Amino acid sequence: MKTRRALSESAVAWLFVAPALLAIGLVVAFPLVYSLWLSFTDVNLLRATGPAVELGALRIPLFRWIGTRNYTQVLADPLYWDSLWRTLYFVGAFVAEATVVGFAMALVLNERFPGRPLLRSLLLVPWSLSRIVVGLLWVGILDFEFGALNGLLLRAGLVDSAIAFFKEGWSALNVLVSVYMWNQAPFATLLFLAGMQSISDDLYAAAEVDGAGYWRRLWYVTLPALRPIVFLVLVLATVNGFLMLDLIYVLTMGGPGYDTTTISWHGFKTSFTFFKFGPGTAILYTLTALCLLMTVVYHRLVLARFEPEG
Repeated sequence: MKTRRALSESAVAWLFVAPALLAIGLVVAFPLVYSLWLSFTDVNLLRATGPAVELGALRIPLFRWIGTRNYTQVLADPLYWDSLWRTLYFVGAFVAEATVVGFAMALVLNERFPGRPLLRSLLLVPWSLSRIVVGLLWVGILDFEFGALNGLLLRAGLVDSAIAFFKEGWSALNVLVSVYMWNQAPFATLLFLAGMQSISDDLYAAAEVDGAGYWRRLWYVTLPALRPIVFLVLVLATVNGFLMLDLIYVLTMGGPGYDTTTISWHGFKTSFTFFKFGPGTAILYTLTALCLLMTVVYHRLVLARFEPEG
C-alpha cells in the first residue's frame, strides 16, 4: 500500500510539473539542440528553397550535414582570434571591476549609517535598467557632439576640445567595460551583501577578542565565509561578459573598424547580417565552451581548494 501510494503521489507530482517541463523544453532545450545541429550544417537563409519538416504553421528547414567544417573555418579566421583576444580582455577587465566594486559597495552598505535603506534601494537602479536603455543613457553622456560630459568639461575649461570616447579602439573598449560595470556591479553588491549578512556576529566577536583588527577580520572571517558567493559572482559576471551584446549594438556597433568586436558580436553579425547561421552558431558554441571552461577554473580556484577531504 505504501509503495502504491508513493507511486501515486509521484505521478501527481510529475503531472503538476509537466507543463513547466514542456515549456522549458520548447523554449530552452529545443533551440539549444537545434542551434547545435545548425553549427554542423551548411544552413544559409538566403537559400529559401529546399527540404523542410512541416509542423503545422512551423517550417523547419533541413540542411546538408557538413561535419566540423564550420568550426575549422571559424578557427582559421583571423577575425575570430582577434575577437577572442578582445573578448578575453573585456571579460577580464569587467569581471575584475564588477567584483571589486561590488564587494567594496557591499562593505559600505553592510555598515550602519543614516540613509542606508535609501542608498540600498538607489543602488539597484542601474541594474534594473534594460541594457538598451543603459546604452542610450551613456550615449547622451559621452557623445562627441552633444554629450553632457563633454559639455561640462568644456564649460569648466578642463579640456580644449571635446573628447571622442568612441573614436579610438582601446578607448571605446574601456568605455564599454566601465559602462557595463556600472550596469552590473549592483547585482554583485546585492549578492555580497546577502552573504555578509548571513555571517554570524559571534565569529567577528571571537576574532575581535583574539585581537584581530578590521582588516584581519575581513581577511580571515569575511572572505572565507563568502567563498560560495565569490564563486557565484565570478561565474555570473564571466558569462554575462562573454554574452554581452546590447551595449555594443547601441554604443559602437563593433567599431571603430573591428576594435570593439567581441566573440558574441562576431557571431551575431555572421548570423544576422550575412545569414551564415552555420558559422555563426559555431562561433557562439565556442563561446559556450569558454564559459564552461571558466566555470571549472573558478570552481578549482575558489571552492575546490578549500573543500574538506573525504
